[in-house]
Amino acid sequence: MRVEIVDPVTRRRAGPGQVGEIWVAGPSVAAGYWNRRDDNAAVFGARIAGSNDGPFLRTGDLGTLGHDGLHVNGRIKDVLIVRGVKHYPQDIEATVEASSSLVRAGCCAAFALTSGDEEQLALAVEVDPDRNALELIGRIRQAVAEAHGLQVHSIALLGAGALPKTTSGKLQRFACREGLMTGRLPATVQWTDAAPRASALAEAS
Repeated sequence: MRVEIVDPVTRRRAGPGQVGEIWVAGPSVAAGYWNRRDDNAAVFGARIAGSNDGPFLRTGDLGTLGHDGLHVNGRIKDVLIVRGVKHYPQDIEATVEASSSLVRAGCCAAFALTSGDEEQLALAVEVDPDRNALELIGRIRQAVAEAHGLQVHSIALLGAGALPKTTSGKLQRFACREGLMTGRLPATVQWTDAAPRASALAEAS
């Protein structure tokens, strides 16, 4: 199996230690999708710019390749760009998890909401029951600001098992975003900017 790290825009090889899209080639790579010629050319027939090197499969994953092997940073489509700076959701999620013991491990989703021409950071977080939700939200906001220089626009606190996940347990960030935007995400407390709003469930408790 051959692995290359490639700039997904210029399609040139990324420099040592630089993050890029993971491209792979080898006998175990599939020939393509069934009856999807255009997709096959774009995804399975990629070639490195300035050469005839290829074809490669574009995985859609970001990563780096170093002396200690391949490190996967996440999916290209999940990267947040706030004020022109790229942020990886996994890094933000790790910061949120470390901010309080009330945050359930592996149960935080960071994603972008569009406001005008800007992307703003939103979080959906599963937490253990606690009466002081505003204090927890304050801790999360402070931790994210200190670690990433980002202001959180919206935080939804949820009960155990409420985050959308795949059958293999992976977070579905797009589904979290859609759920927050449509009101289908079962938040017990939802905070936006400086105005907390408790759901009927939270008020009833």
